[in-house]
Amino acid sequence: MPKTPHIMVDAFPMVDDHYSGIGHYTTGIATALDELAGEEKLTYSLIVPSKWAQRIHGYNLQNYRKVIKNPVPHRIIRGLIKYNINFPLDIFLGRGRYYFPSYISWPLWFNESVVVIHDVTYLAVPECVAEPNRKYLEEVVPRSISGSRAVVTVSEFSKSEIVKYYDIDPDTIHVATPSVDRRHFYKRSDEEIRSVKAKYDIFSDKYIFSVGNIEPRKNYARLVDAYTSLPREVTDEYPLVIVGAGGWNNDEILEKIQQAKEDGYQIINPKQFVVDEDMPALYSGATLFAFTPIYEGFGMSPVEAYACGTPVVASNVASVPEAAGNAAVYVDPFNVTDISNKLLATLNSLENDPRQFDTKIKQHLASLSWRDSAESTAAALSGQPKSDFAFSEDAQ
Repeated sequence: MPKTPHIMVDAFPMVDDHYSGIGHYTTGIATALDELAGEEKLTYSLIVPSKWAQRIHGYNLQNYRKVIKNPVPHRIIRGLIKYNINFPLDIFLGRGRYYFPSYISWPLWFNESVVVIHDVTYLAVPECVAEPNRKYLEEVVPRSISGSRAVVTVSEFSKSEIVKYYDIDPDTIHVATPSVDRRHFYKRSDEEIRSVKAKYDIFSDKYIFSVGNIEPRKNYARLVDAYTSLPREVTDEYPLVIVGAGGWNNDEILEKIQQAKEDGYQIINPKQFVVDEDMPALYSGATLFAFTPIYEGFGMSPVEAYACGTPVVASNVASVPEAAGNAAVYVDPFNVTDISNKLLATLNSLENDPRQFDTKIKQHLASLSWRDSAESTAAALSGQPKSDFAFSEDAQ
């Protein structure tokens, strides 16, 4: 019988002040690893910066071996990686199979690791990535790949892109797709929806919803153009609500939003930060979720929308069809007319049958599982077959 692997999880994305999609992904995998540990399929520890160690306890994980307070500040680790200084961090942190969920593997001397490469946006569409971040990833990701026993990615599309740009053996790349925490993302009550909407100055009973950082890759300029191309009676009935942190190179989209507002269109971009606790209610209150990026490694937003019972209009490019499945209405994200026409057709269709997407949404959600992705991750880390980590009655 193979030795039970011990996994060392870099939990920095879970406690970072800037909790992002990678934070959600790391949390989902860690929660499922906790389930596997409860079945004695593996053991795991969580590595967090010393100053934020207490934050990890908010996740209510039950089965980890320990929380390891990393004495080396994260900025120092990034510097070691940037300047390719082969410093043995594992001397301080201990033995195990190291799991790095955010593109970059740390320098290790005595232990193997796996790195998660979510996408290669910085290579495929470099104009959509801020230059400092693009240059950093271009420099350090190849070293992270070469220093890892395997790579994990989030979609078959991203796997094909990694093979294309880095010319590595596809058998060393494991796909572990995101899922969604159904304990958090579910259809909320009318009372909660009204309360949360009022908090962000959303007072319409109907609206089109979109989520994502305000940056070129998210394609908001074309989405706003498509929205303002809709008949005026439609835009009067359906405001466009955009929730997204300020990104970079976003002057064009911000100008378009401002001009549309001056022209009388109801485009709502909350100025205050929208907390994670409020997102399910905003998804639940929307008539339609619009997700039209030009490039994605996966894209968790459509899955979150589905979990809250909201239909999706989505881009037909990159990995988006994997994320949105056959429940979505697809558009060409480069074609404003197509986006506009599909938004209008879908809104009209939902007026006639609001529940028409329910069956396909339910089927697609059932196909995504954090448990399955954690099993794939554990297999990548350990070198054991994925079946070694599958659920069995004997585990009960």
